[in-house]
Amino acid sequence: MSGWMDTSAKSLAGVVPGERSSMSSHPVYVISGVAGSGKTTLAHAWAPTMGAAVVDLDVVAANVVDAALHEHPEATPWQINAAYRAQRYHCLIDAITAERQSAPVMAVAPFTQEISGEAPWAQFVRAIGGEPVQLVWIHTGARALSERIASRGAARDAGRSDAAVPTPPPAMPHHAVNGESPVPEIVASLRSRFGNEG
Repeated sequence: MSGWMDTSAKSLAGVVPGERSSMSSHPVYVISGVAGSGKTTLAHAWAPTMGAAVVDLDVVAANVVDAALHEHPEATPWQINAAYRAQRYHCLIDAITAERQSAPVMAVAPFTQEISGEAPWAQFVRAIGGEPVQLVWIHTGARALSERIASRGAARDAGRSDAAVPTPPPAMPHHAVNGESPVPEIVASLRSRFGNEG
């Protein structure tokens, strides 16, 4: 696959602190978890209660993925997502930065690299314009993940090598929720934790 892998991509390490600064104080709620954990479902249920906009990686970076798939038809969507990760997350950062100028934001993505340590997390927070940023991590069991991924039948899951594999919790402070609990219960717990911070 090295023939089509994008070698020009830059990680967030290349973002100069403050170059994506935002004057807004609207909070960002980062909703992290593996595929099938329920990130998008939670975001769309929680956002209306907070007057927040939902910024979903799969939505804001769709054009990047579609163009790459057209250029590399032999690749699966999962392979493209991995190879073009930097471009996809830059689309996400741009969308978060723009949306938080007028409203709180629910940012939906795995954020695997960003939550792997204090340094990458701090760099991500700077890239989206700084605090306030809250991290919500959804943990879901392997069986539930497998069932959800199979039932949704999404093209982006084709060829995944990490499907239905739970991951360790984030390396920094976060609010953990059980992705197998009823969504209204999760929303209620988050409302209790964060109230009307937006």
